Amino acid sequence: MTALGDVGGRRASTSVRSHGLPPLLRSIPVIAALAACADSGTEPPGEPPRAPAAIVVVSGGGQEGMAGSALAEAVVVRVDDAGGSPFAGANVTFSAADGQGSADPATAATDAAGLASTTWTLGDAAGAQTLTASVAAGVSTDIRAAAGELPAPPDSAAYSVVFNATWSAATHPTDYPGGAHFSPLIGAVHDDGVRFWASGERATPGIESMAETGGTSTLRSEIRAHLPAAVLSVISGPGLGTSPARTTISSVVVRGDYPLVTLVTMIAPSPDWFVGVSALSLMDDLGQWVDELQVTLYPYDSGTDDGTTYTSANADSSPKRPIRSLRGMTPFSDAPIGTFTFTRIGG
Repeated sequence: MTALGDVGGRRASTSVRSHGLPPLLRSIPVIAALAACADSGTEPPGEPPRAPAAIVVVSGGGQEGMAGSALAEAVVVRVDDAGGSPFAGANVTFSAADGQGSADPATAATDAAGLASTTWTLGDAAGAQTLTASVAAGVSTDIRAAAGELPAPPDSAAYSVVFNATWSAATHPTDYPGGAHFSPLIGAVHDDGVRFWASGERATPGIESMAETGGTSTLRSEIRAHLPAAVLSVISGPGLGTSPARTTISSVVVRGDYPLVTLVTMIAPSPDWFVGVSALSLMDDLGQWVDELQVTLYPYDSGTDDGTTYTSANADSSPKRPIRSLRGMTPFSDAPIGTFTFTRIGG
């Protein structure tokens, strides 16, 4: 399953699995992306044509109903383009997993607000069920519902995290730099009372330092300032000395009251570009821990340096601009930069 979530208006493609059941992303949105740097006042060249890039569940996820019966609330999704604007006229297909009911209508075109809706009749078996909403080019998201009551999840869960960097001269040929690498991973396990970065918002000093230099100390201090009220732990992991390559964080522990993960790393060399997720929930809409969740990463610009190429000289932005996606914009292609894969290993 491929899904797209939103935090602060940008998307990250995600894929999820649960034990014995098709999983789902929670309605708390996610962001995953790499970013390209802002220029000195005009939009950078290479603006991609508008196309569906994300599907967001607006309402109707996480319902509980009777097996074999229609859910009380319609399922409503929104299709957005890469810039976070609603996309009208996209044909959304709604398909239930095998034995997990049907949708009526099975296909619906998005309206001027990018919205499409359907009524989901659950399958006859008790337990968690999944409906997938999809558009062309592999953009999709899962909606979950329960037929009957589900057992309570464990209080905590442990996950391994694999960062698989696919950024290369083959996937992003424009001016691909020598010495391509990623800085050490840094992030937090936290609740929804704090957010350390979001598309459309200005970068904190910690995000600025990470995106421009790969340094982690300032962001680490920002995270620790929220311990223990809103943060359970700081996440640290190795960087990558080259790309393509992969690295693993062996264990990240989340709890029911701290289900969110933020994780970032600088794309280097660059003026202020990075990849990461913000407030990514490892619980699905039904309050169950997902077994596996893969986030596809695209480019982000921290908005703190005006350089437009990988090796631009330092040029601090004044004023600083909001964090934004440059997926498909020069020097990036529309291909991903890599993935984060969260795999449940305990709990």
